[in-house]
Amino acid sequence: MAKIHTHYDNLKVSRHAPQEVIRAAYKALSQKYHPDKNQGDERAARIMAIVNTAYNILSDPVRRKEHDDWIASEEWEVEWLESTHGDEGRERTRADAQWEPRQVAPPPRWRFIRQPQWWGGMLACFAGGAALVFFLLDPPRVLPSALAWGGKPPAASISESTDRASQAPAGQRVDAGADGWARPAGQSDAPPDVKALAVTQLVVPQRAPDCDTDLQSQLSPNGDPWPAQSGYIDGYPIGNQGEEMQVLVDNSGNPSPVLVKLYDLDRHSNVRHAYVSGRTKFLIDRLAAGKYEVRYQNILVGGARADCTGGRHLSLNETAAHDAGG
Repeated sequence: MAKIHTHYDNLKVSRHAPQEVIRAAYKALSQKYHPDKNQGDERAARIMAIVNTAYNILSDPVRRKEHDDWIASEEWEVEWLESTHGDEGRERTRADAQWEPRQVAPPPRWRFIRQPQWWGGMLACFAGGAALVFFLLDPPRVLPSALAWGGKPPAASISESTDRASQAPAGQRVDAGADGWARPAGQSDAPPDVKALAVTQLVVPQRAPDCDTDLQSQLSPNGDPWPAQSGYIDGYPIGNQGEEMQVLVDNSGNPSPVLVKLYDLDRHSNVRHAYVSGRTKFLIDRLAAGKYEVRYQNILVGGARADCTGGRHLSLNETAAHDAGG
């Protein structure tokens, strides 16, 4: 096998030598070639510098591992050169008959690309990436059916659903299978008759009466007394009728009744006027699809209303007259 000159050769130790042997070899060489014992000897100084470098690398486990990897890479390349270039490759492995330490070149920066392990790792990465792309682009053919359901039922499910539909009485709705919607009997390809309803909810919070903002009038905006129970206020049209939306006004946590106006943001007008009693709920239903804003105002009743009748606030009669006139 091809051999190259290494730091092990500079210390005259085996490549598998333990630290004790490496330390002893370094000590013996340093005693022989130390500059203090060889003053003026340039060869001894050069050898001592090489021995120091070799010991610094081999005494460090991390640097020694890097050196071993470099040796394996270099000798693999030398062996390849010998097998392909004959004498040209053997020139690199010719060793000196007599021991002479010499500098060991550090591994080039891109030396790792010559290692077969590196190429093997790159091929494995490319293969894994290609397999992942194949799995993502065509999952139903590769992945198990339990993990790669593509949104369509298998052929057996469709035929079974069709058989059940053909056996069902006329007019009876049956389960279509894959999407869970029912279709008319015998019409498995017909679109299901599915209705969608947008639902929203307003929860009125409980709070203390506010004499500045709450309604103090005994009359509703149409001039009549407030209704006895929750409902639409007479005299106002019920606009934007449809079947697409509904709004639940939840006033169950508020002891005061509220005046509710449903405002159409597109038409810029109120389309529903409702009175919701305290501790109750009211459903504004049969609404056409659209953009709405729910506006409400507390109505002062009982003792809370009496507390707001004096001082700077309007009297009940004045407030009622103002509301009726406005």
